[in-house]
Amino acid sequence: MTRLTVALSGDCMATRGALITADPAAAELRDVLYAADFAFTNLEVVPTGGRGHPVHNAASGGGLIADPGVIDEIVAAGFTVLGCANNHALDLGVGGVLDTVDLLNTKRIPFSGIGADLTAARRPVYVDRPGGSLAVISCSSTFLPGQEAAAPSPDLPGRPGLNPLRHSATLHVTPAQLDLLREIDGETGLRARRAEARMLLGFDPAMPSPDRLTLFGTRFQAADTPGFTTTCDPKDLDEISRWVAEARRRADLVMVSVHSHEPGPTPEIPGEFLRVFAHRMIDEGADIVIGHGPHLLRGVELHRGKPIFYSLGNIVSQIELADRVPAEDYAKVAAGGQRTPGQYFAELSAHGRRLFAPHRPYWQSLVPVLTFDGGALVGAALHPVDLGFGEPVHRRGRPRVAGPADAKDILTDFARLAEPFGTTVTVGATGTGELVLDGS
Repeated sequence: MTRLTVALSGDCMATRGALITADPAAAELRDVLYAADFAFTNLEVVPTGGRGHPVHNAASGGGLIADPGVIDEIVAAGFTVLGCANNHALDLGVGGVLDTVDLLNTKRIPFSGIGADLTAARRPVYVDRPGGSLAVISCSSTFLPGQEAAAPSPDLPGRPGLNPLRHSATLHVTPAQLDLLREIDGETGLRARRAEARMLLGFDPAMPSPDRLTLFGTRFQAADTPGFTTTCDPKDLDEISRWVAEARRRADLVMVSVHSHEPGPTPEIPGEFLRVFAHRMIDEGADIVIGHGPHLLRGVELHRGKPIFYSLGNIVSQIELADRVPAEDYAKVAAGGQRTPGQYFAELSAHGRRLFAPHRPYWQSLVPVLTFDGGALVGAALHPVDLGFGEPVHRRGRPRVAGPADAKDILTDFARLAEPFGTTVTVGATGTGELVLDGS
């Protein structure tokens, strides 16, 4: 195996064309992507020719639906492999996800994370280059119930969908607080309404033990100190690990992509389960773990010398230029007259005063380019990216290499986010940064 380079990016929400503009800084970014042996992005849009139907209350709200031509634009920008497991993958239901699978297969674009059943969604995609090969496994912890792919039974086919990383949350409360919750449960009549469940199951499903209570869909656990924790589903963790081990035997480099909106104590900190998951993936043989989902940068960690990017934010964001809006989304904005897509997005964002438009971090990200030699990480260059904060809606959202001032700000902030993980990020004078790899 010769030296291999992998360029990484976060969420790609392309709904229009010319993702690389005439700006020389955009062409510079395209050159970075084209120069890499592999260039990855997370496809967070349904590129459909009309198959499927809108899903009610799509995860995180709204549908991200685009013309199939956006795939050609994404490839022209320099991306060569796609992750597809995310909370918008099934915005048009099973029909839409199968349409995406067919489209990408027809265009011979490597992708992972969705499929006709659970095995198809779980398994890696292998991308071969003259210098070596990359395996990519894609999964998501953010999705609606029923959007996860399912295995077939002896009697029925499996369910199309995404590769799930399920997790559970536990609120730790003091014994006194737990007693108060039990009192609320009893006195409000909630407990009485579980009579049928008690009759059928032989026990109260909300009270599996004296020190635990499940109420309002939340699990409460007695503890000395109040707190909140999240935990990976052990079956999903084991099954994804099995495919990582499989990929380790069949490719020079192995990458795991995980889409996760769930925060830790702050939006910049990943949920506890995500760090456990990322460490397990590296332990099983992954060379890279790349996260995305919260639409902002999170920190980077080196575990056993392998990089974990907890979120790379956005690489393309044309949400507000989407031209196909479900009726239920139109109904979310104030009534009156026949809505158009532009009017819908303008009213949804209060004409740029809320949601994504006013938040600078949403429009800033990074493209790391990792260099491996003989399977060992020997370089990690960080290219700051600007998506046009403050520009008109039809201009912003397309990537370019950030100018000197913005690049310094992005890298300085990323270095701050990396510190809690014991990782050092250097800020170069040329507008790029580096991960310090020693001592990992």
